[in-house]
Amino acid sequence: MILFDRQRIRTGSRYLTDESKTTGSAEYVVTPNDGNELREAMRVNHSKGNRMTVSAMRTGVCGGCVPNGGYVLSLERMTGVIGIGRDERGYFARVLPCTTVRELNRVLTTRDFSRLVDVTPGAVESLKGEATPWFYPIDPTELDGSIGGNIACNSSGPRTFKYGPTRDWVRRLDIVLADGQGMDITRGEFKAEGRRMTFPAGRELYSFEIPGYDFNRNVKNATGPMIEEDMDLVDLFIGSEGIFGIIAEADVYLAPWHPLLSLILFFRTDEDAIGTIRDIRNDGSIDPEFLEYMDCRSIELVRRTMDGDPALIRIPALPEYAGSAVFLDLNEDENIEGRIAKIGRIAEAHGGSLSRTWCGRDAQSRERMRELRHSVPRTIFEYVASLKGSMPDIHKMGTDMSVPDDAADEMMAFYKERLDGSGLEYVIFGHMGDNHPHVEIILKSMEDFEKAKRVYAEFAEKAIELGGSPSAEHGIGKIKREYMRMMYGDEGIAGLRRIKDTMDPKGMLCPGNILEETR
Repeated sequence: MILFDRQRIRTGSRYLTDESKTTGSAEYVVTPNDGNELREAMRVNHSKGNRMTVSAMRTGVCGGCVPNGGYVLSLERMTGVIGIGRDERGYFARVLPCTTVRELNRVLTTRDFSRLVDVTPGAVESLKGEATPWFYPIDPTELDGSIGGNIACNSSGPRTFKYGPTRDWVRRLDIVLADGQGMDITRGEFKAEGRRMTFPAGRELYSFEIPGYDFNRNVKNATGPMIEEDMDLVDLFIGSEGIFGIIAEADVYLAPWHPLLSLILFFRTDEDAIGTIRDIRNDGSIDPEFLEYMDCRSIELVRRTMDGDPALIRIPALPEYAGSAVFLDLNEDENIEGRIAKIGRIAEAHGGSLSRTWCGRDAQSRERMRELRHSVPRTIFEYVASLKGSMPDIHKMGTDMSVPDDAADEMMAFYKERLDGSGLEYVIFGHMGDNHPHVEIILKSMEDFEKAKRVYAEFAEKAIELGGSPSAEHGIGKIKREYMRMMYGDEGIAGLRRIKDTMDPKGMLCPGNILEETR
């Protein structure tokens, strides 16, 4: 008999919350050490009808790992890089689900291969012999989030601008279904015929119609799984947030590493920064890794935070002329000087200058610049957490919407018009290169919270109306479930429900994620 660890969950346990700062309830946490224990845990709990909410590093912001009763299935012990393989696309790494992006890239860039196995013959020695290291290029902002969780949500981040979302880098998945059966699927192995998906798993043959909508690929999008005619089975489990199966192992593709130059350009106004981003993006030859934005309100929030406690944000004092900011990384290739000169000319056209730009080449300098880029969301996370004592039902209210290029100005104007009209305090920052800024509403009361929820729904409707997505990178979880229906309609939700009822008829897996709970 295979044993697995089970412990009763106490009030206030870390297993009951995530970075959304919502709180749930559960009886026990089950913590398997490996795939065999995971399959046994699911088999036993399936026979008893126990609902299981999958948890890993709990870095999500949509409540996906926050349990609504039942048990928590924590994959925290299933961590590590297993091996290296190679196929016609290139090298890939085989990882356990709770391996973090930081740990995978540490192993790859330091060539710490002593414990890795060959997934394909000779792959480890071949990668060791490459002139430069390889790395996993997906940067989901939180480098200590799990790769399994990133796949489950199709997370992305700044580097989606150049490398695309997590989905584009997933080669293979080892999935454990609700009843404990396993299925090992490689991209291209099983595909739908039109809108009929059929595949074997253990002793079962599954067959169902996929929903009638087509996933929006034209913008950054993490609103559920990628549904379309002739879709790959692997894509059913990417972005479905654990409702169809649990990721026990994954193969993710790698890319050649290259040295980077980090730049932060400062401007007086928001319009100058946004104009610079637009011109760099439209140039075509500058080719940044990402294009990030911080508005004047964000810069002022950083200043206030540093004035209150300089240790909270470990960066040099911001210059007086810093109103707004643009962040980008460049590959330091033979054309770097020419590309920097182009950036300088674009900045000058918008009132900026290379002489008023922070530049970092070494790891320490680039980390300080990353610290500035992430200081605003972290400050707001901590602020919302401080409100929970007096307002336990409050949670973070930050947008995650994307729109096409030709709708970006209209969406930004709509954000500001509705927020200013509502009297809510806010900051805007994030992935402007993908037309995907985060609008973080700074809540002061439950009245603000209710007002923010109404405004947020208007934002989601507007993004969809403009051909965009209400969830560009964070997924849906439980907090944003209503936006699934807004995006795909009743028929789309009914189609996803049919898949859920076929693959998990007891409704055991991650109840409340993406779809309303049923028993």
